[in-house]
Amino acid sequence: MRKIFSHPGRSIISLCRHAIFLQCALIVFAAHALAQAPSTAKSADQFDLMVDALIKKVSPSVVQILVTAYAPLEESSRGNAGVVIGRQHASGSGFVIDPDGYIVTNAHVVNGAQRIEVVLPPPSPGGSLATALSSSMDIVPARIVGVAREKDLALLRIEHTKLPALPLASYRDVRQGHTVFAFGSPEGLRNSITHGLISAVARQLDPDSPLIYIQTDAPINPGNSGGPLVNLNGEVVGVNTFILSQSGGNEGLGFAIPCATVRTVYRQLKQFGHLRRQETRIEAKVRCHHFRCSSGRSGGSGRLDGRGRFGLHRWATCRQPTERELLFPFAGFPGEGASSSS
Repeated sequence: MRKIFSHPGRSIISLCRHAIFLQCALIVFAAHALAQAPSTAKSADQFDLMVDALIKKVSPSVVQILVTAYAPLEESSRGNAGVVIGRQHASGSGFVIDPDGYIVTNAHVVNGAQRIEVVLPPPSPGGSLATALSSSMDIVPARIVGVAREKDLALLRIEHTKLPALPLASYRDVRQGHTVFAFGSPEGLRNSITHGLISAVARQLDPDSPLIYIQTDAPINPGNSGGPLVNLNGEVVGVNTFILSQSGGNEGLGFAIPCATVRTVYRQLKQFGHLRRQETRIEAKVRCHHFRCSSGRSGGSGRLDGRGRFGLHRWATCRQPTERELLFPFAGFPGEGASSSS
């Protein structure tokens, strides 16, 4: 058997070369990291400045809503005669949609309200320590202009108070993955802000319901209801409405009423005090691709009534179109080109 001997000097030289190569690689990596550090820090500073400017723009238009109502204090198995009724207090959020004192919130926030008060934002909101430590509160009475319970939206008004209004975003421009911020008063904690992403731009939770929501992972908790969900431009993307949760707190499944719905409901509540269903009728031509009609034809005309139900005029065996088929081509973006205060 042949034996192979290696010279010890060659092994030492090889190890030295590897060590020198490793040191050079570490030096290059460290230099690259140091070169990137200022850029990363600069980007973080720019984002902080952008968020600071956003808070100063949005916060003056976000309010806390205090509600006093009479409701059952405790459950009873003896029927209505045994129910104890008492005064209860609740709170929610809202935002100014018109500088003349019009405020949008959720209908469930003011449900059964006997008295509604609005806590105005501090004179100089901006997220600073001085603002956070300020104990001054300016509370004014508010009245209900109109309520759309099926949309869970309500319009309030405060008198003799001028506050800046927040613009509504264009629903067409909302994209999955966009950064959004939730403003409001969760658990009564005024002037709170959280941020996250848009998880879905149109989420239909109930197949039997025509309502569509924007889904977000921005932390939303009880008390955020009625507050605005805004984009980086300070435009209202939606109205925070509810969460899905096993624990009762935020689990990253928050839902907001889309700005397109808010725009339409606001205009009608301001003008009429309620939703006028005849104003929301839409004529549509529907093509039935998946099922043929009883007459053997593949298309028909239909009318969408004020309740969102689709009734075919000629062929009753045609399928009803889904909410997505109706919302996006026809009624998904009502009045996108007009201002929110018109």
